[in-house]
Amino acid sequence: MTAPALRAASPKQRRSPAAAPTRNREEDELLGKAFDLAQRLGILAYHPLPAQIRPGRYVTAAQGSGAKGFLDSVFAGPGGQLFREFKATDGVVSVEQQRWMDMLAAGGADVAVWRPVDLLSGRISAELNGIRRPRKPVGDVDAFRAALEQIRDASPDAVSTSALLATVQQLAADVLAGRYHDLTGMARG
Repeated sequence: MTAPALRAASPKQRRSPAAAPTRNREEDELLGKAFDLAQRLGILAYHPLPAQIRPGRYVTAAQGSGAKGFLDSVFAGPGGQLFREFKATDGVVSVEQQRWMDMLAAGGADVAVWRPVDLLSGRISAELNGIRRPRKPVGDVDAFRAALEQIRDASPDAVSTSALLATVQQLAADVLAGRYHDLTGMARG
């Protein structure tokens, strides 16, 4: 026996009153518009769906020490990821949501709350467009300096001037392209 095919529901379908409880109409509409925009831009969007466990009782399946409070949605594109919580104009971030936001931000994630004003101002569109294309790699200046110090510290007999120049040119190109090579072995032997 095979499982029935599943199809992705649009945010509007997901939040129909018959299918699931409505948290807040303003948040649901904002979520739907953000998901529509993400789809038009070719960005992946994720939002967990609540399940009815008995009449009038809905839960979102989650497990782990941070099961409560995970943000509403995650968006992913070639240029990065966005973790977003959707709130109505007067919506308040819960303690658990703030804990997730703080932890994700501490790890370098792009985390924020989106409200209806953010759709009107163009912020949501700008942030989704910001992850639409791959980011250009930025050279690691510290890695470049460390590699130059390795070369400088090498014995002058170990590397000829032309080989040193070629190595520095290649190193500069690699660092600017986001690659770094440990030159210790080459410079010393």
